[in-house]
Amino acid sequence: MAHGCAGSPADGAPPAKPSGIDVARAVREELLTPEFFAKHWERAPLHWSARERGRGANRLPEAISVDDIVALIRRSGPNLKMFRQGDPYDSDSFPEAYLDGASMIVNQADRFNTTLYEMSRSLAESHFMHVFSVVYLTPPGSQAVRLHNDDQDVFLLQVLGKKRWTVREAPKMLPYTEEMLGKDAPVPEELIGPAIMAFTMEAGDILYIPRGCLHEAATGEAEPSLHVTVTVPTSDYCWGVHLVRQLARQLGGGEPGAGRGGGPGPRGGAAWGRLDDATLDAHVQGAVKGWLSNVGVDCVLDEFDERIGRTNEGQARQRGAAAELRLRPWVTEASRVRLMPGTTCRVGSNDSSAIFARVEGEEDQRLEVPIPRSAAALVRSLSGSLRWVSELPCQDPIQRIFVLQMLQQQGVLQLFLRGPEERAFSLGES
Repeated sequence: MAHGCAGSPADGAPPAKPSGIDVARAVREELLTPEFFAKHWERAPLHWSARERGRGANRLPEAISVDDIVALIRRSGPNLKMFRQGDPYDSDSFPEAYLDGASMIVNQADRFNTTLYEMSRSLAESHFMHVFSVVYLTPPGSQAVRLHNDDQDVFLLQVLGKKRWTVREAPKMLPYTEEMLGKDAPVPEELIGPAIMAFTMEAGDILYIPRGCLHEAATGEAEPSLHVTVTVPTSDYCWGVHLVRQLARQLGGGEPGAGRGGGPGPRGGAAWGRLDDATLDAHVQGAVKGWLSNVGVDCVLDEFDERIGRTNEGQARQRGAAAELRLRPWVTEASRVRLMPGTTCRVGSNDSSAIFARVEGEEDQRLEVPIPRSAAALVRSLSGSLRWVSELPCQDPIQRIFVLQMLQQQGVLQLFLRGPEERAFSLGES
């Protein structure tokens, strides 16, 4: 994952980050070969190991930083879903939720990050017509979602940390949306086949999972995981789906007896309810005959092209709206922090809390804040001296940002940012 701070004491300028177009080009050239489409596409999963094959296929760890991910989550609004050990997690504060072991899933993440948008659009234009991205951020010792399958083909690009994956045979290959398993209820035991792959994904790896294959994953106890799922909505591309959509529109084309094929109109639901069985059957048969007389390859393909065009236009429009959203200043890897003047800090027993004290006049003030045990070294490193955030000790860089932000909001930590004129300023100071 791209690191480094503008204005930090690191020697030399960091290398330029790849663009989303660069990331897509690497995936196309290294992974999406004729051999891949002959042996794996909608047939068999594939684990592309960076350790064994090199890092040329997945350049996303170079292209997207911790700060990019945090900003993406902050912009995501209702697209952010949180889960802990497979169950929905309800909280108004995603930093506190993450520190409590909740995983973050950002649907349509390409709407909230330029790199992911460019990558998705480039892959769509070259291969898949429409592509969207989903971000999965999982803290140590956690599972975001239980065993399930999808009605889409997906490419998982590991960005940060590690995740243990198990991929099982598909109970039914190429399922439609209504045939997915494990979303609302556990997969029935009799449908769980043997594991065909079990391995650990590392930063730079790619995992391709065909539509229908059951899969699940979990992090280890030591480090988090961040991966981006590049999603191709292939079940939406099927002839059957589009024929059913056309028939549904035919049935909703006009009041009974008035529209093409005799279907009910926009308010035809009530009209259908007033018909006896014989009349209703006659209208349905008329609608189906009208549909069959008009349906053809060209009209289905034209409608599909129009639908994909509208979807891509909506993706671009939502990306533009999200880009205009102004975010309040936050802790970043490129900022500096220190304890508020006159404040001392120590870590409580069992490394499960941070205790802050300050004397104002004759009054002693004390604040105890719960923290993950893994953040104890981070809290101990805080002092009255300015420190670059990226240099503070913490194995999980996302946890480091969230803990420091929580402390800044509690009023015990000063945050110094770098402004457009490279002018340092502190939130909370005049």
